[in-house]
Amino acid sequence: MTDVQSGTSKIMSKTNIEKKNVEDEGSWNPTGNPRVLWVALITFTYGFSVWAINSSLAPYLKDWYGFSTSEVLIVAAMSPLFAAVTSLLLGIASDIWGGRIIFTLLLLFLPIPMIGYMFADSYFMFVCVGIFMGLGGASFIIGNTHVAVWYPKERQGAALGLYAFGNVGVALGMILVPFLLNNVLGGAPGSDLPPKMSLGPFEGWRLIFPIYAVLSLILAFVYWTMTSEPPNRDKKLTFASIASVYKSSVLPWILAYLYGATFGALMFNSAFLPTYLVDQYDIEKSKAIMLFVPIFVLLVAGARPFSGWLGDMYNPRKLLIYCLGVQMVLAAALCAQLPFSWQLSLLYAIAILYGTGASLVVKIIPLYFKEVGAVTGLAKTAGATTGAVMTIIMSTVKGATGEYTYGWLIWTGAIALALVLALMPQPYKMQRL
Repeated sequence: MTDVQSGTSKIMSKTNIEKKNVEDEGSWNPTGNPRVLWVALITFTYGFSVWAINSSLAPYLKDWYGFSTSEVLIVAAMSPLFAAVTSLLLGIASDIWGGRIIFTLLLLFLPIPMIGYMFADSYFMFVCVGIFMGLGGASFIIGNTHVAVWYPKERQGAALGLYAFGNVGVALGMILVPFLLNNVLGGAPGSDLPPKMSLGPFEGWRLIFPIYAVLSLILAFVYWTMTSEPPNRDKKLTFASIASVYKSSVLPWILAYLYGATFGALMFNSAFLPTYLVDQYDIEKSKAIMLFVPIFVLLVAGARPFSGWLGDMYNPRKLLIYCLGVQMVLAAALCAQLPFSWQLSLLYAIAILYGTGASLVVKIIPLYFKEVGAVTGLAKTAGATTGAVMTIIMSTVKGATGEYTYGWLIWTGAIALALVLALMPQPYKMQRL
């Protein structure tokens, strides 16, 4: 064999090997990755506990700094508002570069607003740092995209439902923050809860943030070293190519609204309920934040794994329709502003439906779209927007009328519209993947 023939043979051999590798990657079918699932679940739980800090502190800030109910509700609304702005971009970024790098970068950034919180001493500063704490809530879309690509469609409902159990992070944050304030760190100087610990010029409640910042850096290292990307991830995707899915049909926008009426309710209630229970029913701050609201969040989170599995076993859209129907009836009952025990029971019952509905929407998305991050990002944006807008609406209604009844009525109407959109047959006739 001549040198030319030998060289040609080597080139052809190398080409065949590269072609085979590409074919192998292209034909790779996801079978699941428990390590990615569990690391993402733990990290997402932390992210949502960060998101809960604003609403946990709101009743305390009202007393310590003399803010009004409307003002502290605005501070609480800042986290879901910023999550709404960033979730769409983070979802697309996760499709393009993968969840591993995006989640790691997010965790590395989170300590920055936490440091800012240590210096906040005016309403404007609390609003500003509260905005960036919303990135903790935006973590959902990154992990959701990362987990979804590792699991086949017939198992995605259960996997994503288990991942979504990380919603419990809101409850953990609401329990941890008051516990640290009342038993370890103390509160603000000159208040009925004086500081118990100090670190240089920082004392009392401000020491919550160094604790969270260090944990964020540890989790960034864990996520980078213990997770991976699937071999068939398309590395040629661009923002433009992925964003085109929003023009493909009206379905992404309908699913986004449906997610706002389900998952968005968690965002709305976790930001709103601590102040609502204290203001409307004169519940003790620590009991509202550490007991009643965490139970609500646990019910939402606890419903998600099982309802995700149900979505794998049965028609998720039909289940969602039933869920929204009952949800609308219970939301209407909330308008009556019943005595505390009855109102709380209604809130807990509807919490289970919020979690169920959210898992079913997440299950539906990959049935129709391969751009899971982009579509789920749009849905997460709608959910976070719901949290911010409804909290602001409740604040405005309370300020204008002196009660919350009309705010609950608006929420009932929003759920009724979601039911109508779920019942419309035409958008769901597009070709499934």
